[in-house]
Amino acid sequence: MLKKIIIGAALFASSSFATYSQFPVPQANSGEVKLVGDFTTQDKWKGLDLSLKGRFVPVQNLELFLNLPFAVITRWDGKDTDNERMKNLTFGGRYQILPNVAAFLDVTFPTGKKHQDDDGFGFYFGGQYSQDFGSVALGTEIGLGLTTEGDDKYNGPMTLTLIAEIDPNVSPNVSPYVGLTLNILLNDPKSDGHKAGDTSGDVGISPYAGATVKMNNILSVDFSASVTFGKDYLIYTCDGNDKLPVTLSAALITNF
Repeated sequence: MLKKIIIGAALFASSSFATYSQFPVPQANSGEVKLVGDFTTQDKWKGLDLSLKGRFVPVQNLELFLNLPFAVITRWDGKDTDNERMKNLTFGGRYQILPNVAAFLDVTFPTGKKHQDDDGFGFYFGGQYSQDFGSVALGTEIGLGLTTEGDDKYNGPMTLTLIAEIDPNVSPNVSPYVGLTLNILLNDPKSDGHKAGDTSGDVGISPYAGATVKMNNILSVDFSASVTFGKDYLIYTCDGNDKLPVTLSAALITNF
């Protein structure tokens, strides 16, 4: 039970699948590195993850992405669950097909602890459309996420993810944003080849908001918050716990 609560609260509350950005690939030979802290609370569960994220554009229109996450605090009902660890890392790529259209593929590797993290491979792929209207920029994404069966013989449901984000053009140094993520479970999970639940059609709704503050040409900080709704979706991801998970995030960003 605790494993499902940990996976649900820490993973699904902050969206099970997410690319680095919904906006166009930056110019060639540029990149950035983020150190991100995500604090999630849901009923008796509290967890803090630290992630090292980075992207690099080696050639025009091609972006490479890496996410290396660590669980540093894991508490249930005020007690340490002793689940601090390196979690599954993700490596991906994004290609800008047209000025406002991009395609992406992310692969998650089972580098975490098998009894706490998914021990199959994860794949997330899809497309993005973005448009800059001057006073506001719009970034959208549609993606399909699936995982392979690992040693535990468990295979979770496929997930259709829809994202829309709006970035108002406020000032050169402050960039606020608001967005919405929909995660739709498309089928039922399986355990050792047999149906292990009724999840087809469950929907998780995650609105989020935040702002990036530019300190100088190299350093920026980012703060955001998100919450997830969807009773059936939360019952599946958190093993019966339908309390709303809330995630608070802070990041230090270095551009080069």
